[in-house]
Amino acid sequence: MSESTQQLIASALQLGPADRAVVANAILASLDGLRDDEPSEVLEAWSDEIRSRIDDIDSGRVKTIPSSEAWKMIDGEIELRD
Repeated sequence: MSESTQQLIASALQLGPADRAVVANAILASLDGLRDDEPSEVLEAWSDEIRSRIDDIDSGRVKTIPSSEAWKMIDGEIELRD
């Protein structure tokens, strides 16, 4: 990993959760092959959705579960919780 990459990661990790999500979304979008002419409304809507979901988790409105438990639910090994 280059020094500039390490510095970029360190800088990104200094951001708050919502801003990190925006950065991560932009990087993932570039890897997914989204075109430069992708409507800004679409990218903005996704950023808003990500921020909203992070806010829901941070505020306690939504509870998370470990991924291992989620996969057991998906595989039918344990019953879904209410």
